[in-house]
Amino acid sequence: MEINKLLPDLCKYESCLQKADYEFTDAETVSIEQEDELIKEEIKTIVIGHACGNHVTEVHKLLKEIYGDKNNG
Repeated sequence: MEINKLLPDLCKYESCLQKADYEFTDAETVSIEQEDELIKEEIKTIVIGHACGNHVTEVHKLLKEIYGDKNNG
């Protein structure tokens, strides 16, 4: 059994650092070579940022600039 201390996620907008109410995620494709030498691809969800209720729009815009907007090309 393991016991891990949980740390709250904080808003990443400038110097806000309030407790985050929102989490931004994206999908990442991971290739895994299996024992039979076939490649298996899995889609994994990754967390790319957090925002408090006051800065959701600003953090969303910032993350779109960094990671692009896959939904709109």
